[in-house]
Order: sequence, then C-alpha cells, then structure tokens
Amino acid sequence: MQAAPETEQLEEAAPRESFAAFLADDASVQQVRQCIAEMGLPPSCVHRGDISTAINYLEKVRSPRALMVDIAGAEPALTKIQHLADVCEPGVSVVAVGDRNDVGLYRDLLGVGISDYIVKPLPAYLIHKAMNGLLGLAEVANTPLSHKLGKIITVVGTRGGVGASTLATNLAWGLANRKHRRVALVDLDLKYGACGLMLGVKSDSGLREALERPVRVDELFVRRAMIPCGERLFLLACQEKVNDPIVVDPLALSQLVSILRKEFHFVVLDAARENSTLLAQALELASTRIVVVDQTTLSVRDMLGMREAYRLGQDDSRNMMVLNRFGESGKAGIAAKEMEEVVGLRFDSIVPFDAKSVVFAANAGVPLLNRRGPAAKAIEQLAEKLGGHAPLSRKRWWQIFRK
Repeated sequence: MQAAPETEQLEEAAPRESFAAFLADDASVQQVRQCIAEMGLPPSCVHRGDISTAINYLEKVRSPRALMVDIAGAEPALTKIQHLADVCEPGVSVVAVGDRNDVGLYRDLLGVGISDYIVKPLPAYLIHKAMNGLLGLAEVANTPLSHKLGKIITVVGTRGGVGASTLATNLAWGLANRKHRRVALVDLDLKYGACGLMLGVKSDSGLREALERPVRVDELFVRRAMIPCGERLFLLACQEKVNDPIVVDPLALSQLVSILRKEFHFVVLDAARENSTLLAQALELASTRIVVVDQTTLSVRDMLGMREAYRLGQDDSRNMMVLNRFGESGKAGIAAKEMEEVVGLRFDSIVPFDAKSVVFAANAGVPLLNRRGPAAKAIEQLAEKLGGHAPLSRKRWWQIFRK
C-alpha cells in the first residue's frame, strides 16, 4: 500500500487561479489584458478561445474563482453555459462576452447563473466594472452559478456485505477520473471503513476530530485533513480502535458537509448502518440517496425497515436503489422484479456479480473501474448518470444479458 502524497504538494501542483478569460478575437484579448494589467493580474490568464475551449480546459485543471467566456457563435448558448457549469467548481462567478445585443439573451443568461453579459466591442469601463464584481471589489447581484454548491451522494447498504463501500468508492473515483469532477469521499464507518484500502491509501485523517470537535473545523482544517487519491479525488476517513468509544457531535456532519460542498462538485458519503445518528444525518443531507441491496431475504427485510425509518419511498426523487452482486445466488436468489414489487422501488442500476474483478481490485488496493468487466461497466454507467449527463434508459434485469 502506497502512502498518500502530502496535500500541500498536491495543491502546489494544481494551483487555483483567481481569474481566467477565454476570448475568441484579438481585439477582445488585447482589451481585457490591458484592463487586468491595471488590476495587477498577469496577461497569461487571458486565453485565445471560446466557451468550448474553456470547457475543455476546465476538465483538466482546477476552476479559477472568476471566469470570463466568449459565447459569440455558440449555439445553443444556454446549453454551452450548462456544460460550463457542470465542469466549474462550486462558487465560480462567470461573465459572458458575446456579439448579440439581445435583451432576451441577456435575461436568459442571468437566469442560468451568469453574473453579467458584455457585448463586443468590449468597452474598458464595462470590463473594469465586471472584473470588480468578479473579484469581490464591488457589490454584485447573487447568481445561481456563483452560489452553486456541490451535490451530496449518500450510499448505504441494507446489510453488511452487499458492497455499498465498493459502490461508493468506485462512484467517487469514476466521477473524479472519468467525469473530471472534484470529489470528496467521506468514509463514515469510523472503525471498519474500507474506502482507503480500496484506493490504496492509509485511512489516517482528521475525520474523528472533525466529528467530535466541530468547533475546530474550518476550510483550512479540512484541506489539511483530506487524503489526496489523485488530482481530483480526496478522502476523509479514519481507522479507530474497535473498543475505542467515539462521541459524535450532533451538528458535526452538517458543518463538515457544508464546507466540503463549497469546494467540491460531489461529496460522496459512505454511510455505515451501525451509527444510526450519522446515518440519519447523512441521508437527510443528501441530494441523492443510494440504497444498495442484494438478492436475499435479509436485504429485502432491512430495506423495508430502512424505508420506513428514513422515508426512502418512491415519492422522494432523491432515492435510488441499486441491486448489487446480481446473479451471485443463481436461481436461489430472489427475482429482481419480485424485489421491486415488495420494496416499492424500481432498480436504478443492476450491478452483475463479478467476484474475480472485485476481489482482485480490493486486494490490490486499486479501483474496480480500472478493470474491465460487467460490474465496472454498470458502476461507470451509474457514475455517468450522477455526473449530470443525459439520463440513461432504465433497463429491466433481464436486459443486462443483451449486447
């Protein structure tokens, strides 16, 4: 098992700029460079390109805190803005530059979260005004994009051994490495957590202290406590002694998650059933709640109990159900259709049983998505769905055997 690199080293390798601009014509580039030079910003933060260039760029590096993008000729402009919002980190403010003096377009852009819209040729005073707002030097109206927060995905298994930690870890890894999102993975099993093992890092961070003494937790504490597992994936976990009592502050998880949501596209909580207080909070905070089941009577029974206790019914659009290890029991397992009827929820994903790949990945400390196989493919499709792309068509259980 390799030790995780220091957080400070990772941050130095991937610094976050205060501002970046992507402009499609030389005149706009020169005008913006002249204005930002007067504000003490380097000319290198102004790039030649349009909103598509910005999207491709931000898939590879950290988002700047403020952004100016050229949408001239972008069709449809609102769709491009949505793609930009998907790759931007929470809290980014955006000014759009275009060639259409259209009040309708201006209102539409403000509606989807753009802070301001400037029409070419770019007047210097409007650039200064927009830059002062972007950099916090002047009051600007609140916008949805600049106040966007990361999504919380809570994963819980109906019983031990159904593979909830495997799913949570690989969803987090897939969102970070395949969808190019910044992801925080929090392993809430404080004594038997497996996320660190699956990622090949030591589960030794400040999670326990964050949950016991939230008064000490701020952005700097969290940044230092997180274990980097690559450029975009960070882990918060601990491995406490089995007989060591842990007293979790009732407000700690909410405070921790509120900090993480400002820095990450996704916060994935691997919730343990054993701590009912943490589980209830993790489910309540979630934007999406994924319950993992298998084809056993125990799993169905516990799913019914959890549904009643934590309001996991079909009337809540946040709830998802994943059937994991499908086919492990052969004909002895409960049929998927029968499980759906009893539980009252349809399966959003069915992950086939793939013992060879799962065991190898777990023992080697590498993500399952690094290997080919039916289980990896199903989890990757779920990550695609959660990543904000077009919804995948829902398959019935017998369709997984069709090519």
